[in-house]
Amino acid sequence: MTSYNATILREHLADLKGWISHWQDDAFCRLIPTESSLILAKAHAESALALLDRVEAEQKESA
Repeated sequence: MTSYNATILREHLADLKGWISHWQDDAFCRLIPTESSLILAKAHAESALALLDRVEAEQKESA
């Protein structure tokens, strides 16, 4: 995995961590997550997984 890919992956995971912290704060106040926050978090997870799939495919090609 290149440094660039690791940076992108780290950013997606940091964003997910931020959303989870936000939801924990909301839960403390008995609020539910908004649809938009769920959509954004899902998009970050999907992007991170797509990046891992791409990196894995590249590694298989070069092996």
